[in-house]
Amino acid sequence: TFDTYAGKVKAIRGVSFNLKKGETLAIVGESGSGKSVTTRSIMRLLSQNANIEEGEILFNGKDLIKKSEKEMQGIRGKDIAMIFQDPMTSLNPTMTIGKQVAEPIRLHQKLNKNEAFKRALELLKLVGLPQAEKRMKQYPHQFSGGQRQRIVIAIALACNPEVLIADEPTTALDVTIQAQILDLMKELQKKISTS
Repeated sequence: TFDTYAGKVKAIRGVSFNLKKGETLAIVGESGSGKSVTTRSIMRLLSQNANIEEGEILFNGKDLIKKSEKEMQGIRGKDIAMIFQDPMTSLNPTMTIGKQVAEPIRLHQKLNKNEAFKRALELLKLVGLPQAEKRMKQYPHQFSGGQRQRIVIAIALACNPEVLIADEPTTALDVTIQAQILDLMKELQKKISTS
């Protein structure tokens, strides 16, 4: 529910699904039906006026609703990662993309700076970013929409998450690039066995 000036608004009710290892699950619905709120609930990335009033979100047998914010920080990016709709708002305009891809690796895998940057370079190559080594020193505004989405995917895959949530990852892209990104995600899913 969301607390609003007009009272509580029930955004989602009666949603239930299971996701198995290596499986792809699509949540389909009209605009405004609660798809993004549902996926953000899994990550516990909701606005401050949002409340999960009942139900459970089980991940490996543990209820994510009962986890503290600190515990969720350890899960986000490492065990469950998310690719958001707009890659430009997902990237920090003041940081090079090499630093942004390396950041979750350093945070969750406890690698030193050089090891993390080496892994970041591997990921950028894996997602098909041309001239990855040179481009690691560049900033988000220096990339096309399709390239930025590839970078966001690399960040999401940085720690080989068990679950990768993609919230309309191709909405802002033209049809040709959309097909490339979806093919890339299918290929990567096979390689790292993510759900």
